Amino acid sequence: LIYQRSTEEMQTIKRVPLRSLTRIPLRNSSYYSPKGSKNFFFFIVLVKQNFACLVHRFEKFNRILTPGLNFIIPFIDNVSYTHDLREQVIEISSQVAVTKDNVALHIDGVLYIQIMDPYKASYGVESVIDAITNLAQTSMRSEIGKLALDTTFEERETLNHSIVKSIEKEIEGWGVNCIRYEIRDIEPPSNIQKSMILQAEAERRKRASILTSEGERQAKINLAEAEKQAKILRAEGKADNVIKQVTASAEALKQISSALKQKDGDNAGNFVMAEKYIDAYKGMANPSNFMVVDSAPLNASKKVKESFAILSKQDIAQKANGTGI
Repeated sequence: LIYQRSTEEMQTIKRVPLRSLTRIPLRNSSYYSPKGSKNFFFFIVLVKQNFACLVHRFEKFNRILTPGLNFIIPFIDNVSYTHDLREQVIEISSQVAVTKDNVALHIDGVLYIQIMDPYKASYGVESVIDAITNLAQTSMRSEIGKLALDTTFEERETLNHSIVKSIEKEIEGWGVNCIRYEIRDIEPPSNIQKSMILQAEAERRKRASILTSEGERQAKINLAEAEKQAKILRAEGKADNVIKQVTASAEALKQISSALKQKDGDNAGNFVMAEKYIDAYKGMANPSNFMVVDSAPLNASKKVKESFAILSKQDIAQKANGTGI
């Protein structure tokens, strides 16, 4: 059996110790992880957990080594690819992307992937990591171009999902699962940053003015409502007072009428009228009052009798007309 290597590989092998032979990336190797396996005595290969090693025999794929102890044929079999099957982080370097309204942004991000099929990841694309990195950059520029500047900052989560969907469509045959994409920084030009700061300050002043006016409006409404409620309460109080006074007066008149109908009721009425008559004359004793009165004001009995005579005549007239009490 004759196994031939290229001149470049033979020169590389001469420069390294024998125990490092399996750590040399072979030609056409897309992604090689030297920490994933160890080679002892040219035929023992130890593969670490969550790693996969692809063995070539006569430069043709032979099998995939699983984690643990594996054996290969020296000088015939060689480990060509070693893949890390854990979730991996790829940093997407900063690049310029133009928005829908022609604003150039410097934007970078982080892409999370996981190799699901080592065979496809090795033979489906020349360099899976480089290919996914370039695809993420182009997808990010494409998605940024669909959005305006203000929308770019507001819909960052939507933008992340759109980039992941765009990448997943292209890497279906690469054996890689694109888990998520996160935009780290979005840096607009300096003049745009100044404009955004001024716009934010103007927006804050606008909101403050609106809140102040709404507060003043609500305060005036509250004052008007309070004044209206106070007037209603005062009117209701006056109405209740009038009703109570009328009710009390009616009750008093009923009691007076009932008392006058009893025996000696006229004498009691004459006494009450005389007492009121005297009290009225007492009130006229104020020095500031100037009045012309009868020459005989102290004849209370006569005045009371005259008052009752007038009331009796009015009562007889009202009964004749059918309006008497």
